[in-house]
Amino acid sequence: MGKPVQNSIECWVIRRVEDAEDAVLLLHKPASPDAPGGFWQPITGGIYEGETPREACVREISEETGLTIRTEDLRPVPGHWEFDLPHQVIRKDLFWVEVPEATDGITLTEHHGWRWVPVSAVETALHWESNRHTWTAVRGRILQP
Repeated sequence: MGKPVQNSIECWVIRRVEDAEDAVLLLHKPASPDAPGGFWQPITGGIYEGETPREACVREISEETGLTIRTEDLRPVPGHWEFDLPHQVIRKDLFWVEVPEATDGITLTEHHGWRWVPVSAVETALHWESNRHTWTAVRGRILQP
């Protein structure tokens, strides 16, 4: 019998900054056995039964940060995003969204830290290879003219 499959979303929140490098919102998860120092990641989460991936993304952004995003503002990242982990397979729908430069006031519920990371520093801030892989695809979309 195969591994269980978890359908999930990954949402990258981008803040365009005038006269400076754009930034990406990363959230810090506390230490765990797999990551003793904790780790930085984008917004992630599961998809509830009856919920579309876009709806899940909007919900997760709100739950994890307190930000209000409209489903129509989400931009999908085309591709097949599946990651085979030791105990399960994760299939992701991948999105990104722009927020205004003045966006702050992040309210955390599941994480214990947040920061705006310059686009050029995001890859090195990420702990998980799967996040670095999806970030490469997102970065290619946000840097298009």
